[in-house]
Amino acid sequence: MAVRIITLAFDQSSGMFNEELVNRFLLGRKLIGMKREFFVLDGKPYWSVFLEYQEILPSSPLPTQQRMNEWQRMLLQRLKEWRKRTAEEKGIPVYIIASNSELAGVVMSAPETLEMLNNVRGFGKHKVEKYGQDIIALIKGFFENK
Repeated sequence: MAVRIITLAFDQSSGMFNEELVNRFLLGRKLIGMKREFFVLDGKPYWSVFLEYQEILPSSPLPTQQRMNEWQRMLLQRLKEWRKRTAEEKGIPVYIIASNSELAGVVMSAPETLEMLNNVRGFGKHKVEKYGQDIIALIKGFFENK
């Protein structure tokens, strides 16, 4: 059994909590248990959700890229190009920025905010602080021009 904690911030513009992050995360997973907690931090309301889940895998799982549709493969390619440029500018190997599987996770969850990106496997606080704005901007730009 695996667990994940997802924290949702209140979105002032919509007047709602965006549960899409939880819904996307649960795709391909069986929910075993859930606990939720409401809290306010610096005057901003949040829901924190503790999920117990089990991965549901097909009998012969395909590599992530083969499960992607055309637009997801295009987004993955753009993320790889961004990663390559960024790595060259910084003089570091591309895998320091993000592995292929981490970029695939970004594509599959298509995060819209830094908080959502922080919930993608491999993207902790450090990576989100360093590269999060660029990734979110790239994703938003991709969907605006799609």
